[in-house]
Amino acid sequence: MTQPPSRPPHPSYSPPPLHPASGPAPASPDLPSASWSSTAGGRPPLLRLPEPRRVPPTDPASVLPEEYLVDSRRDLLRRLVRRSWAAALVLWPLWLCLVALYVLGTSPTFWLLSLLAAIADSSVLRQTTVMMGFSGSGLLFAFLGLPLLATALSLLLLPVSAASAGRIRPRELLDERAFQRALSLRAALPLIAPAYAVIALLVLAVMVQAPLQWDGLSAGALSSLAMGIGLCMIAQAVLRRVLSAPRLLGVPSPGELERTVMIGPREERHEASGRLRAQDRRHLPPHREEFGPAPVLRALRVTARGWCLWVVPAGLGLAWIVFAITDVVVLFSRMSSVGSWQQQAPAQLPWQLLVISVPLGALTALGLGLAPLAAIRTSRSLRGRVTDLRTHPNWSDRVAVNPWEGAVATRTGIAQAGVVLLAVVVLGMALALAGALTAVGWVWLVLDVLVLVPFVAAAGTWAMRRHLRYVVYGRAGAFMRRRTPWAMVAPLFGTRADRAEDPVVLAEIRRRRRAEVGEHGLEPVGPDPDGPTGSAGSAGAAGTGDATGAPGVGDEPVGLPDFGAEDTSPTSGGRRKPGHAIPGSTTELRER
Repeated sequence: MTQPPSRPPHPSYSPPPLHPASGPAPASPDLPSASWSSTAGGRPPLLRLPEPRRVPPTDPASVLPEEYLVDSRRDLLRRLVRRSWAAALVLWPLWLCLVALYVLGTSPTFWLLSLLAAIADSSVLRQTTVMMGFSGSGLLFAFLGLPLLATALSLLLLPVSAASAGRIRPRELLDERAFQRALSLRAALPLIAPAYAVIALLVLAVMVQAPLQWDGLSAGALSSLAMGIGLCMIAQAVLRRVLSAPRLLGVPSPGELERTVMIGPREERHEASGRLRAQDRRHLPPHREEFGPAPVLRALRVTARGWCLWVVPAGLGLAWIVFAITDVVVLFSRMSSVGSWQQQAPAQLPWQLLVISVPLGALTALGLGLAPLAAIRTSRSLRGRVTDLRTHPNWSDRVAVNPWEGAVATRTGIAQAGVVLLAVVVLGMALALAGALTAVGWVWLVLDVLVLVPFVAAAGTWAMRRHLRYVVYGRAGAFMRRRTPWAMVAPLFGTRADRAEDPVVLAEIRRRRRAEVGEHGLEPVGPDPDGPTGSAGSAGAAGTGDATGAPGVGDEPVGLPDFGAEDTSPTSGGRRKPGHAIPGSTTELRER
């Protein structure tokens, strides 16, 4: 795939000069190396760059009306409401499945056996319903009314989605794909948040022994929780597709922009390449390696994002399988010992596990946050092997010219896997010393070591390959602005027309006009956006100008002397009248 042209380098440096092929240029301590990089698209490499400069943050109050993607938040809300039917088709089945999982979570195996026995005798199912603490009318309302009510309550959060998505600033995101991912996430997250909140509240209520059908976090309850969280994650992914930026706002997808850059009309390629991706100014390796608590928190954030993609799905799948099998084993062992179908209290999680997991989890999180910083310190020897600091979109091209970045990403994954492995070993030893290590605990320890630890390494490496610059420097928008027409998705208040009348916006328009001609030392010619009663620099303006401040056709110049042009008509003898004519010399000027 052809790489889109990137933005010019930082204004604080210039590309190295080209040297003839007959021989290399002499090395200079002030200029970067003059060798060419084959992965940079034929451009000279960039080395020994200064610290990236921060750009001023975007002031939402000074955004021009034409720089909003939609007219207002109300307009964005209307678009979300028009797509609410598709969101409802995702949310209603989700809530129905969550209700079913809560009912079956009391003992999935016992419910399954009861359903099989109900084929021969329907009274068995009624006995099981009463035995589990439910009633027929209660189950009817739970399966018919609760999903519809929960779906309606979730859709009532559409204004929150509109407010959250409207605050996005596309120019501060590195590429179009990141902008559209952020918009779909902000639009979908408020709708799926109630489901996550209900699961969290259910776990908390069970732990405090609230009067529920779940007596505790048994194997059946834990298997239902694992499946419920997994279904929420799947529904969130589907909602993000339903509420994507092309469907919601009608903007072209990143794939369409890539096709325009490669095979589109020539006059559209430059604009499409600017919208597709901006040049990342956060070069690696950094000049300084003094890090505070902020990079640790950013590392935890990107690590959590990697875990949501790699570790959490694998862990939920394993949890559902292990706890479902445990529920079968517990039920049949108690049936054989009691000799009846009576459901007794299932085995609970040992309290020692909760007591040990809380401090151990905090220490593990701290180790995961410090792992990228430790990898940066241990990769100092590879700084000299970096041949180009330019950020290439393709990872293979990037690591070919910057082995330091590749080493940091790989070592971060290995370090985080080592931290998790150490935590698993310490947890197993603590449970064994406390006498709370059961057969299920041994199974989980083995699965953690054989399955989850490799996924932790993959998640850490994935996160650093994509977000190492964020860990070191912070947001990309603090150092660059992408060439896209939109500064914000929607105004914070009012509509585009309301923003056009705001004095702050009018002052911003005047400032941009002066900046366009400021290098020539001239004031803009033409009407002032404030009208004839505007600033002093626009007094006496006539005619109608365009949006850039240029005078319209037939407008008279403003503020320029005429040097008596109207009083210098030629006489009958071919000579001009004296008076206001331009003097030919200083002597003639003194004589006047």
